Amino acid sequence: MGNACRNALCVMLAQLRSMLRKVFFFLALLLYRSIGMRLPHSFWPGGMIFSEIRRWLLIGMGCKVGRRCEIEPHVDVGFRPQLVIGDRCQINQNTQIKTAVIGNDVMIAPGVVFLDRMHCFDRLDIPMARQGETKRKPVIVEDDVWIGQNAILMPGVRVGRGAIVGAGAVVTKDVPSMAIVAGVPARVIRYRGPKP
Repeated sequence: MGNACRNALCVMLAQLRSMLRKVFFFLALLLYRSIGMRLPHSFWPGGMIFSEIRRWLLIGMGCKVGRRCEIEPHVDVGFRPQLVIGDRCQINQNTQIKTAVIGNDVMIAPGVVFLDRMHCFDRLDIPMARQGETKRKPVIVEDDVWIGQNAILMPGVRVGRGAIVGAGAVVTKDVPSMAIVAGVPARVIRYRGPKP
């Protein structure tokens, strides 16, 4: 009888923990979307407090966010973000990012879009709007990367360590380490230092 009671108590505690996690997620999501996204920039007096509040709300939503990250206002992470963000990253305003793995010391300029899925379009017998979406594929950004303003990264691309993505570039394939890419679609225009 003692084991049965202990097992029942363990099951109840696990269910309670799961329920509390869901409540905490919902509260963090509600606070982030209603207040956190609208708090002032980090360059305001005391602004790093606002950035830290956004960081903690993202953690409450299940994201992994490293230390000393600057997360500016109006960073849209959707309603079910799957984010891993390293230390000392800077994510500027009006960025859309829902599914990504970001390394350390990454700079993301304003207006960057990380796509994690696309509409299906293979079938010709039904309209594209009714074909659904592809599975989520995270964008992977390695350490020490700079992504320029209004760049778009397509689902599943990898940006190598030390790379620079030019402003307005559309990244459709992997970017090599230390490469500087620009254009639509993005192409390597040169390398930082000697070509690896």
